[in-house]
Amino acid sequence: MKWEQVVDLHFHIGPEIIPRKYTADDLISEESGKLGGAVLKNHFFPTSQLIEQSKVKSDLILIGSVTLNNYVGGLNPSVIKGCAELSNRPILVWFPTISADNYLKKSKYEIRPEWVQDPDFKPRLSKNLSGIKVIREKKLTKQTLNVLETIKECSAILATGHISWQEAEILALKALDMGIKTIITHPIYKLIDMPIRVQKSLAQKGAFIEQTFAMNSIDKIPIQKIAQQIQYIGAKNCILSSDSGQKFGKSPSESLKECASLLKQEGITEKQLELMLIKNPTKIIKRFIKNKKDVK
Repeated sequence: MKWEQVVDLHFHIGPEIIPRKYTADDLISEESGKLGGAVLKNHFFPTSQLIEQSKVKSDLILIGSVTLNNYVGGLNPSVIKGCAELSNRPILVWFPTISADNYLKKSKYEIRPEWVQDPDFKPRLSKNLSGIKVIREKKLTKQTLNVLETIKECSAILATGHISWQEAEILALKALDMGIKTIITHPIYKLIDMPIRVQKSLAQKGAFIEQTFAMNSIDKIPIQKIAQQIQYIGAKNCILSSDSGQKFGKSPSESLKECASLLKQEGITEKQLELMLIKNPTKIIKRFIKNKKDVK
């Protein structure tokens, strides 16, 4: 495995309300030569500006993103356009996570106190917040369609976030029909729990199914179940990302190496790992990359 070519499409970065291990500069200093690139995620703020203002020089490819939570105005096309204009690489647009109607209905708090671990932090109760929906009466809302048009216009990449699997299915089908590169965000997550048959159907239509190490290391989903999902859906249709960045966690390269080692013990081959860690992530970002030299 050429780890210097691995691209982690899901890594949490600070500063953020939820404590994070790295800033962009910290990550560059830590991971240069150990990783090919990473998409920087933040539940609260766009990350393109964190990359653009970095003073540290490196070959590490950092890709900005925006998560369409209430903190950026929800399903807001303008924040996507602004984030994309600031970046000379494709951005990734996550649909709502902690502001998703699906998430808030299944979680007592918007930001869980154990994520912050600060006695002075006062979390907001989910029941007092208005969750973001992307469909009404089984159809995408006008706001959602406007967001999709902007994603396409900006040549951005879509990830489904923490919306319900039913919403994600309808959203992904429309996005794929529009020619938008689409990632189904960790569908094994207990608050999403997308049926495996739906995952495979979307994969057959061109979506990439995300498997993340955090589902095992944090959410304690057995690695055997993750391996079974990969085998059933097919590694050619999956990406493997860390979903790390937590204060207590490891670097993306360390997380992915540990994940790869565990998956190998469950029968996932080196060739399958290269597909999920290098070839598929590179395919996703390379199609829209403005400077082809950026991708090895």
